[in-house]
Amino acid sequence: MFAVALFIVDIVVMCEAIDVCSNPGEDCPRSIKEDLWHEYVSDASTCCNLTSKPVLWEEPQKWQTVYMRDIMVFSAFIERRSSADGLSVRIIGSGLQEQFHFIGQLYCQLWYVDKITPYVVKAKYVRIYPSTFHTDAWVAHFIICPLNHVNGVMEASSTKSLPYAVSVTVTPCIRAGNVLMVLHRNPVQKLNTHALCLPPLYGNFQNWTALVETFELHKLLGAAEIIIYSQSMSKMSKEVLQAYNGKGVTAVEWNFPTINTNVYCQRAALNDCLYRAGHVHKYVTITDLDEVLVPRAAVTWPDLMQKIASPLFGAYLFQHVYFRRNNTREKPYLITQQSTWRNDKPHPPGKIWCKSMYDSDKAISLDLHFPYEMITGAQEYILDPDEGLLHHYRILPLTTFRKNPEWFTFIEDLYMHRYKKRLTKAYKDRLESLKMMD
Repeated sequence: MFAVALFIVDIVVMCEAIDVCSNPGEDCPRSIKEDLWHEYVSDASTCCNLTSKPVLWEEPQKWQTVYMRDIMVFSAFIERRSSADGLSVRIIGSGLQEQFHFIGQLYCQLWYVDKITPYVVKAKYVRIYPSTFHTDAWVAHFIICPLNHVNGVMEASSTKSLPYAVSVTVTPCIRAGNVLMVLHRNPVQKLNTHALCLPPLYGNFQNWTALVETFELHKLLGAAEIIIYSQSMSKMSKEVLQAYNGKGVTAVEWNFPTINTNVYCQRAALNDCLYRAGHVHKYVTITDLDEVLVPRAAVTWPDLMQKIASPLFGAYLFQHVYFRRNNTREKPYLITQQSTWRNDKPHPPGKIWCKSMYDSDKAISLDLHFPYEMITGAQEYILDPDEGLLHHYRILPLTTFRKNPEWFTFIEDLYMHRYKKRLTKAYKDRLESLKMMD
């Protein structure tokens, strides 16, 4: 019954005559049927039947459906790099893969402050994460809306000449069931600073003390902003997040629906974070909550980058070492200070289990461990262990460590104790301000 209803709606839309203008505000001299409209659309046209402009006072931060397609959209950003799709609106979305399912042509309805009706352009549906073994999984995608109708550098830098809202549709002039605020319309001078991106917290996440340790440790490492995605967490974890929000930590409401996907479509969250943070910060780092990219040739991330950064590099890959979780009963319990035994050399060597720090000018799309795509010419740089390591404080050992313990030699590594005094004080001060006890 549901499928039949969708079919009927599609027929009604496809047969409805609509007005199409080549320029907003003209008298709409022609009518054209929706099923022929794609032949008319060139770089940009507009729909004169759509005159109810969306009003957005803040970013919705919710997943919204694209009618009649297995696609959802979450956020939209201005893309200015000529080497990364050119001037466009880059939408973070999730959906079925075009390789295995019908998607068809998508359209972007672009709303401008000084225009009554939206521009409509053909969109590109670009898969970020290919999942060939899970053909029915919802995976992260970009939806790219080209802004070829915006002319010149001065226009591209003017918020008036850039859309403030965008909707994604399957036919050009249908009334959309989604609307996103377009972020980063104002160009800014990017700072030589660092942001940390953490994936969605889910399963009624309760380890609020780990949140405090993570936030305070990464402040010491030099993170100017930490962006974390909230799917599902306990009341106390929410209180901790609320206490930090706006004070070096940005919380994004994720709330991805329960459908067939990988960890609440975490790759979409990480790519959202690249563009959310990369507008301001030169470097964007991706880790899980139980991981730390530790500079070994310096004390902080900024100091490390002064030593190893190169215009050639778009991604800095920290090789993986596993630290066994330990609790010495010392108070407060700080995972990074009490878990000091690790495998003696990176395993596996190279990029497979690494985590990365990205030059936000050069990264286009990210996987969990390393980049999917960077601008032409950008290179990956794998750090030597003496320069930096990925410390992985996993609660349970990874399968390789469990099944083949004889392969590994564990050594005591007290390197993180260089942060102990300051981290302990910051942690205690924060708990006191929260009126909580570890």
